Amino acid sequence: MANPEHVKLLIDGGVQEWNKFRGNSQSPQPDLSGADLSGYDFTSLNLSHANLEGVDLSDAYLYRANLTEANLTRANFTEADILEANFIKANLSFATMVGADLTGTGLIACNLEGANFEGANLTQASLPWGNLAGANLSKTKLKLTDLREAKLILANLQGASFQDTSFTGAILQEANLLGVTHVDIDLLAKAKTLYQSQLDPELKDQLLKDHPHLFEQPEA
Repeated sequence: MANPEHVKLLIDGGVQEWNKFRGNSQSPQPDLSGADLSGYDFTSLNLSHANLEGVDLSDAYLYRANLTEANLTRANFTEADILEANFIKANLSFATMVGADLTGTGLIACNLEGANFEGANLTQASLPWGNLAGANLSKTKLKLTDLREAKLILANLQGASFQDTSFTGAILQEANLLGVTHVDIDLLAKAKTLYQSQLDPELKDQLLKDHPHLFEQPEA
């Protein structure tokens, strides 16, 4: 459960008072777990290292917010605007990001296992070295998105737009890539593996012809 004093300070004091509180080296680690923070404007809010497990931030505005290394397990960001925010090394396992706008946001080395990004906008977002095993990225916009060395085992990318997406070293084993659009073959071919992934026949045939190694079973 959230610390009620922390919730009151954030809601009543706003971003300025909250960030002043966070700037105090003696302040305790914030606990906002399970709190309903939906719909608020949290521009530039400092939530780094905070316990936000199960928090509701749906429809919130988090422009340039700092959530570095925060615990966001099962957090709800449905339809939130999270532009140019910082989630470096945050735990977003099983979080809901349906329809969220994450343009330009840094999700470097995050735990995104089982997260639901259906229909989200990840244009120019950075997700290198992230764990997206079992994540739902269906119908996402991945224009200029950085997925270098991301772990996408069993991820669902059906219907996603891959315009200029970076897949260098990405693990797409058993991933669903049916119906993907704006695919650059050369960029997708830089993935580490597509072993047992689902692909539209034409795309799969082209990759098998020019890059058959992608479909070989990876070494344990």
